[in-house]
Amino acid sequence: MPDATSDAMDELRTSNAGRSMSMSGHLQDQKLARQAREDALAADILEEARVQLMLKFRFLDLALWKMELTPVRAGLAYPIGTDGSRCLVESSRVISRFQEAGDEVIRDYLHMVMHCIFRHPFNKQFANREAWSLTADILVENAVMDILGERFPSEDDAERRQAISELRLAAGKLIPQRLYKLLSAAVDAPEGKQHLGIGRSQLNTWHSLFERDDHGIWACNTDGQAASSAQDAELTDEADADTPPPDGIRTDNPADAEDARPPKESTPQIDQSAADSPDEQDSDTAQEDDSADEAGMSQDATSQQDEKSQAEEDWEDIARQVQVDLETFSSEFGEGAGELMAALAVANQRKMSYRDFLKSFMTVTEDIKVNMDEFDYIFYTYGLDLYGNMPLVEPLEYKDSHKIRDFVIVIDTSESVREHLVRRFVEHTFGILKSSEDFANKVNIHIIQADSKVQTDTHVKDLRNIDRMMDSFTVRGFGGTDFRPAFDHVEGLRKAGKLPELNGLIYFTDGLGQFPEKAPDFDTAFVFMDDGEMLPKVPPWAAKVAIQEDELNEPEGGRI
Repeated sequence: MPDATSDAMDELRTSNAGRSMSMSGHLQDQKLARQAREDALAADILEEARVQLMLKFRFLDLALWKMELTPVRAGLAYPIGTDGSRCLVESSRVISRFQEAGDEVIRDYLHMVMHCIFRHPFNKQFANREAWSLTADILVENAVMDILGERFPSEDDAERRQAISELRLAAGKLIPQRLYKLLSAAVDAPEGKQHLGIGRSQLNTWHSLFERDDHGIWACNTDGQAASSAQDAELTDEADADTPPPDGIRTDNPADAEDARPPKESTPQIDQSAADSPDEQDSDTAQEDDSADEAGMSQDATSQQDEKSQAEEDWEDIARQVQVDLETFSSEFGEGAGELMAALAVANQRKMSYRDFLKSFMTVTEDIKVNMDEFDYIFYTYGLDLYGNMPLVEPLEYKDSHKIRDFVIVIDTSESVREHLVRRFVEHTFGILKSSEDFANKVNIHIIQADSKVQTDTHVKDLRNIDRMMDSFTVRGFGGTDFRPAFDHVEGLRKAGKLPELNGLIYFTDGLGQFPEKAPDFDTAFVFMDDGEMLPKVPPWAAKVAIQEDELNEPEGGRI
């Protein structure tokens, strides 16, 4: 009888366990179905936002549909966010946002797309990430409100416009470098202190006014595979650990993979003669598995970096197309496209290091020195071994090099150009010339100071003497600005045989002057200080380069 009772109890427990598993599976199915419905509804909402924006601004069509909508369950600071490649969506929060105000969803999506058009998610130039994030939000909202006008209004727009007016006064101009500098100083201010009246309370107010999407997943805020994997893990709801994720969500977190592997058994200390023992084979297999895992993770990191670079290139192409289309359609918007066009013009300027720019003025010369690039050690040592002291191949005693020799640097010393920047620019340029083997020591460089006329002409023959020359360098001029006298002076030097093989001329200026009507027959570039604005126009026969003031102490930097 006790055996019968025990069997009955076992059957009851088995039945209860089966019902519990069935109920759990049923609840899981219901949860998955609910999530699928939410994802579909959120996708429909964002698709409608795209359509509404495209109907008003057809020059944004490529940008609006560039990113695939990727649902996530948790981890975003806002309902949507992007890493530059995907639009991550917390479906339930998007639905709630739409129910509160449909226009806000449209504004959120446009805000996020504008970040990508301006390539904010990829910008690693600014070290203070909070200040840069807020700077990017303010710049985007300023452009968005300008182009939208009365379309898709937001109840906080009036307060945003007031804040932007105050920021213009404090920063001087609403451009990336100046706004970032202002906000960075405020962010870094000691606790309880303010910078120009901007304290933590004001910063928090601006965060709440201008933020609309998640910036934590920006490519510039992550560091390779580890950061991405950590972010992907954060975006996965722990309660859904056993739930198959929606399509598009990464599940190959290296940390999860490590936990999923069976624990490695300790390898006993064995005699070396037992090389073929099963234990050693297991150890070798485990080491091979570890190597394969490390190689796989390295390949994933490389692949991810390539994807980020490709995404940035894609957005650069889209931004240039938007700029062209916007200029074509600008008459339809009147003055409403001004802020966006100005921001695009700055964002789309091509970047190049100042060092590389100087290299573009090089010519091929022949130097008397051993050419180790064409020296073959194999034949050389083989000859020494075979014949004693007779190498088969001697190294070449000359080498073709790319050098700058005949060159002109013209300094605009008009009243509108600051004296300390002139000196720093000259020091910066010669610092590059001296620091690299790409530039010759024996040179023929003329440093010309000119305003409305040529003030001085300093001749440099040897870069090794440049420090002594800079000790006595004095800026002269500060009159009006006219570029033509300097070009006439250079032409006179050429006719006199003092610049027989002129490589080129660079003119450091603020761009406010009279250009020669006739194009010179040598390469010419105008160099400006980069204050974040669109560079002044130059004649079609000249190039233009901008360098930032804080980069004049560094050998790199500039945009053309």
